[in-house]
Amino acid sequence: MTDKRPVHPPQTTTPPTQPGWYWWKREDQSREIMVQVRLTNGELTVWWPNQDTPIAKLKGSWRGPIPASAGPGSR
Repeated sequence: MTDKRPVHPPQTTTPPTQPGWYWWKREDQSREIMVQVRLTNGELTVWWPNQDTPIAKLKGSWRGPIPASAGPGSR
């Protein structure tokens, strides 16, 4: 029998270097949220809390990028 549990990227305080979907946890929060890191006017940003925010201003921990699903319903 093979282990089919997902492999999670390691947690780091280093911000992402490329666009994609990431788990992010603020320093003062206990839960991670999924955020989309986008390239906006040459800068990596996240829509947080209600505007494009440079990821360099977001303090906390990151995991990702989250790979696209290859399972049923992903096509």
